[in-house]
This record gives sequence, structure tokens and C-alpha cells, in this order.
Amino acid sequence: MARNLEDSCNMANAKYVSINRDDREQYAAHFSALKDAVYSHWKGSGVLGKLLKGTTLGGGYGDKVKVSVPDEYDLVIHLVFPENDKIIVKADASKPGNVILDMSKVMEIIGNQAHNKPVFDLLQKIVNNKKQLLEDKLQSFLQGIMNQTLNKMCNQIEVQGKISKLTYKKCGPAHTIFVEGPCEYSVDFVPAIKLSAAQVILAPEQRKHFGGTLYWDAVPKPMKPAKCDNISFRASFYEAERRLLHGKQFLKSGIRLMKQNRNVKNKANLKSYHIKTVFLWQLIEKDASYWQKPVKDILIEMMSKLADSLALTPRKGRLPFFWDPKLDMFADLTDCQRIDMFNYLRKCEYTFRKADGNLNDDNENNVQNSFSSARNKGAENRPSDGQKKENTTKESKPASAEPTKSMKTKVAATPPAKASTKTSDAKTQLNEQKKPLAPATSNPKSKTPITADAKVSPAPSKANPNPSEQKVKSTPVKPNPKPNVQQQQANRSADQNRINPNANGAQPKADANSNSCQIS
Repeated sequence: MARNLEDSCNMANAKYVSINRDDREQYAAHFSALKDAVYSHWKGSGVLGKLLKGTTLGGGYGDKVKVSVPDEYDLVIHLVFPENDKIIVKADASKPGNVILDMSKVMEIIGNQAHNKPVFDLLQKIVNNKKQLLEDKLQSFLQGIMNQTLNKMCNQIEVQGKISKLTYKKCGPAHTIFVEGPCEYSVDFVPAIKLSAAQVILAPEQRKHFGGTLYWDAVPKPMKPAKCDNISFRASFYEAERRLLHGKQFLKSGIRLMKQNRNVKNKANLKSYHIKTVFLWQLIEKDASYWQKPVKDILIEMMSKLADSLALTPRKGRLPFFWDPKLDMFADLTDCQRIDMFNYLRKCEYTFRKADGNLNDDNENNVQNSFSSARNKGAENRPSDGQKKENTTKESKPASAEPTKSMKTKVAATPPAKASTKTSDAKTQLNEQKKPLAPATSNPKSKTPITADAKVSPAPSKANPNPSEQKVKSTPVKPNPKPNVQQQQANRSADQNRINPNANGAQPKADANSNSCQIS
């Protein structure tokens, strides 16, 4: 048992959150082979090959906050046009956090360059009459390339002599490949226009946090609902965020625990970037020493902050986009979704605060269950018959009082009126029988003796009305005219030792604070 909540969180991190080293290496090797194969096909696909400028591992893996199983990868595919620094970047006034890319100067220059004619011809197809790059047209072009790539690969890949099936689907800004085989996972290939620090358009405060980062990206993220001839691209500052998160001692541990808890509780509306954003805001509010606090303190406070941002109050909670606070990242959630997520976070916060004050067995079990799930539990924790396991925190019932067939000696039948004898009585009697005493009786008032080597089991809790169905046959014995005084004294002593913890004989009260938190 953990000594305190911090120990319990560390145990959960090791058991449920951290990725198994063997799995990590196996999946990483498979992913690397797939990444190289797809990128190679893209590189050789004509005009797209001229735009490709490397990849960056993003998402949880890139931030080193991936949890549980290595089943998802995010790969940013950097696209750089000829004369890329001539792209005119403007903020999208109608969509905070988004930008518009004006390609007019780029096209003006490369229009007269023979070696860039394929790129110029492509741009003419994916810009509007104002020479603004169109998200949906660019994505349609890339979707065609990905379909060609999968066809050339015959929708499969061979890694270390084993074949895996590949399935392609367009998911938001990503071109996602689902892998089925020895390793089952998905890869989001996310295209992004790579832009320089000189092209960044941030408010002075956000520009300060961008710091000395060399580049950022404009991601072709579709509108909801999808919009034809969409000129708006989402600004992404992943590299700057990675620099901000680096070197903060327990910050990433807090993110991992929150992500794992989110996965276990199946709160799909709470995105990983929502969790990351809460931590980014706290990074600039907290002193650097804050992240050296115990991870349980960080976890509880960050859950509280995230819940506050979901509150439905007169001053409605909001989660501002770190790089453009005018954008509320929870703006598209319905009230029901906000309430559900708010209650979930408050309940988890209550669970951890309660365990922090008193880490008894029940509270520790609740903490561990906050991070464990059927998918990432060890085989020893999965029910073998597919049935739900009983809650092990409940008080276990005594073993069945019915005698078993393995008993070597025959036990005299006990009258139904005396069938409530407790297990502890039987154990006391058995201990007494080991002493060189006269034959013992199962009940001081009974005239029926038991042989000294008998294995005594508790009497049945319910008498069997049909004697023929009894598993142990009764054997007639001679009555003992003289009760054993020494045995009676031993039984009285055993009865006195069974003391209820409450002096008045009442059962212990249930915890009055077990109710989950609701919106006030």
C-alpha cells in the first residue's frame, strides 16, 4: 500500500501510464518503416516532392507525454514553397487563431522561372482570384497523392517479414493511416506550411513567449462545417510550445496523469490540446519552482483550473487559445457537454483531495482506478470469464459454512437452532482440540462430542430441509453424560474476544462524503 497520495500517483504512473519499453521499441520501429515508405512516395510524386521539407514528430510523442500504449503518432509534414518568405501572412479577423496566406508575390516571382513552373501551375489551381491559398483545394490535392501512395503500396506494408494492412481516412487536417497487424496503431500525417519567425503575427505578449523560435506553421484545418474555398489556416506554434514545456520538472508528469485519467473516464470531448493549453497558461503565471512541487499537488490544481474554465456561471468559464486569447477553445461545446466535463473534473478533484487527506484502502483503490482501464491493465487484472469483477474493497464474506467432501472425518450433524456458530468459534475449538484434553463438543450445551482430529468447518448459514442432500453424513455417537467444563471455559473466553468496535454494538457508519460533486 502506498504511504501517501504522492506514492499512489507514482505507482499509477509506473503501472498504467508509462509505456512498456518493449512495446515502445517494437511500435517505434514499425512506425519508422511506415513513415519512411509514405514520405518516399510523396517525395517522388512530382510537384509535391519539390515542396516537402522534412517532418517533425508532434503530438504526445513529440512532447514526451504519450501515455499507456503507443497506438497513435502525429507526424507534421512541412511544406515550403519557392520564395516562401514572400508569403504575406494576415490575421483572419473572422476566425481568431487563424491566418490567411497571400501567395501573390510568390506567384509573381516564380511565374517567370522555368524550373518552378510545376509549382506555379499547382498554385494556380489552389488559390482564389485574390491569390489567397485555399485550404480545401490544397487538402484535395494532398488527398489524391495519399490515395495514389496507398495504391502503390497495395494498402499494406511489410516490416520484419510480417505484413500489415493499411487503411486511409481523411480526419480533419490529418491524412490518417490505420495499421492492422502485429502492431495496431494510427498515424496522422498533418501537412503544414512552414513559415519563418519574421512572418509571425502575434500580439506583443504572445510574441514574447514565441521567443527565439525559428519557425511556426499554418495548418490547413477544415472549418466546421466544411467551407468551400476556405482561405483560413490554423496558426500552430508547436516548436515554441515544446520549448516552453522543456525543463519543468513535474509538469509533464501532471499532463500524463491527466491524459490517462481522461482516457480511462472516456471523456473524448476533452482534447489533449485542451489539457496542454491549461498548463501553458500556468507556465507564465507560476514561478519556475512551482513545477518542483509534488505531482499530486500539480494534478489537483490543474484539474481545478480546467474545471473552472468549463463552469456555466454568469461569468461563463472559457479556455483561451494560448497564442490568441480571443479564441475560446470551448466555444463549440454544448451546455450538456460542458456540464458533463465539469462534473467529471470536480469529481476527480474531490477523489484526489480526499485521498490526500486520508489514504485508506478505499481511497487508494479509487485513486488507482482513476488511472487503470481494461485495456492497459495487466492480464492478471482482467476477468478470465468476461464477467465484471467484484469490488475488492468491500468486506469479504466468510467462506461457505457448508462442509466439503475433502473432510477426512465425519462430523456429527448440528441442530438447526445452533447453525449460526461463527467461523472464529470453529477455529477456537480446533485450537483447543490440539491440547491434551477430554473430547471437545461443538457447543457447550450439546451432548455430541467431536473426535480430536476432526477438521471443523463453520455450520451452514441455512439448514438444508432435505437431509438426503447433505454433503456430509452424520454418524450416530454416544452421548456424553458429563459436559467438558474446561472446554466450556475456553468457548466463553473466545466469545469475549469477539468484540464489536462500537461499544453499543452498532455497525460502523458509511462515509457521508461519498457523493460526487455537482454544479452549484
